[in-house]
Amino acid sequence: MLERDYRDIFAGLVLSVMGTAAALYALSQYSLGTISRMGPGMMPVALGAILAAFGFAIAIPALFRRGTAAELRLRPFVVLSICILSFALLIEATGLIPAVFATAVIATFAENEVPLVKALVLGFSMSLLTWAIFILGLGLPVPAFDWTF
Repeated sequence: MLERDYRDIFAGLVLSVMGTAAALYALSQYSLGTISRMGPGMMPVALGAILAAFGFAIAIPALFRRGTAAELRLRPFVVLSICILSFALLIEATGLIPAVFATAVIATFAENEVPLVKALVLGFSMSLLTWAIFILGLGLPVPAFDWTF
């Protein structure tokens, strides 16, 4: 047992620093506007401040509770890095639906025992939701399928 929950302290401080940096950058680069006529900097500043506040809300209570030693698991880090890379490579070559499907199926390999059927169902459902939200609902000009070969 550790005397403090250093994992949450570190995570909270990282979130706070990132939120503060984002808010300060947006504040210095964009116009805030007013509440009734918001400028382009209003949302980034507000979201940065909210992120910083959540970070402090995580870090401060962790100063007063005991923590456990964190175990380092390399497999999820490697698999999720491969997911991000595969999405980046597949989105232009195959389109949104195949890229999301592949990313969701690959992500299931971060855990030890996920049956293939569940991985395929997850990939199909994520692809369907992505199509419904981004292409059908929002009308984004992203091709669902773009077979270049």
